[in-house]
Amino acid sequence: MTESIKRQKTKQAIEDAMVRLLAEQPFDQITTVKLAEIAGISRSSFYTHYKDKYDMIDHYQSNLFGNLEDIFEKYANNRQQVLLEIFKYLQFEPLLAALLSENGTKEIQNFLRNKLLILLKSDFQNHSTNHPLNETDLEYYGVYLANALFGVCQKWIANGKKESPQEITEFLFPLTNAVREVFSKKLKNA
Repeated sequence: MTESIKRQKTKQAIEDAMVRLLAEQPFDQITTVKLAEIAGISRSSFYTHYKDKYDMIDHYQSNLFGNLEDIFEKYANNRQQVLLEIFKYLQFEPLLAALLSENGTKEIQNFLRNKLLILLKSDFQNHSTNHPLNETDLEYYGVYLANALFGVCQKWIANGKKESPQEITEFLFPLTNAVREVFSKKLKNA
């Protein structure tokens, strides 16, 4: 086995161990010792790859943020497709799903919530040119909907991702339209 393949297998074992541990306890309570134990490696092997669990997550995040940015940029004008692509990504990225769960890291959760907020605010502005929201209303609209979407995402993960990405997107998309409609009516009545 080449050194590169061995390194990749060890890193994958560490990621898998993190997923297993996040299913049981919050990120802040996970120790490097426990990660190494669950991964079936020595602590020195863990430290060959990462300084600590935060360094591990930083490495993972740097790649992850780029991939999520690509999704948001590629489908910037199609929020339904953005939602679908995020759920597809979550379906096949167990570590990301674990990090977005209740036990996960706030940094990744806030990143995704913020990207959703930007997308939703932009989408609303693009579809309500006749009655633009003031900045305060737009912020509340975006925060409300971004948190609602993120909450459903967390529930979907907690329930074992039973629905397909397509099914969960088809459930959520009409809800986002309904909220946008409520805010649009507010503007017309103002």
